[in-house]
Amino acid sequence: MFGLKPIPELDNQLRNVLKYSGCILVGIGLGLFFYPSDGMLWGLAIGLGTGIYNSIVLAVRIKRLPDLSPEKGNKHIKKGMAMRLTMIIAVLFFVSTRLSFVSLFGVGAGLLVPYCVSTIAGVVDTIRGYRQSEAFARKFSE
Repeated sequence: MFGLKPIPELDNQLRNVLKYSGCILVGIGLGLFFYPSDGMLWGLAIGLGTGIYNSIVLAVRIKRLPDLSPEKGNKHIKKGMAMRLTMIIAVLFFVSTRLSFVSLFGVGAGLLVPYCVSTIAGVVDTIRGYRQSEAFARKFSE
């Protein structure tokens, strides 16, 4: 992605997050098609879009870490964290001041969806990897 070295685990995780979060966003979009005045759905859509963008930016920052020294890497991650938190605060501020019909609770829930998807996908991949390992086969073949 963007000329950076591939990291297979991170790429798979990001692909899973984008795939499942995108499916959820399509479902929310269909809900907005049928209920365009629902503030909670608008909040979920805005929050989910922001959360997906945050996930992509985080993955790109993590991919740049191997090329940096430990001190520069630490500053790089801290700068990225500040940038992503500032963006979340800006989105929340914009929604609360300019878009009064949008639910802030929906935005907050939408922001959490990619992280929940990432956690669940990580757990499922870990369990799947363990079940395919030799240790699992030895344990249950006896």
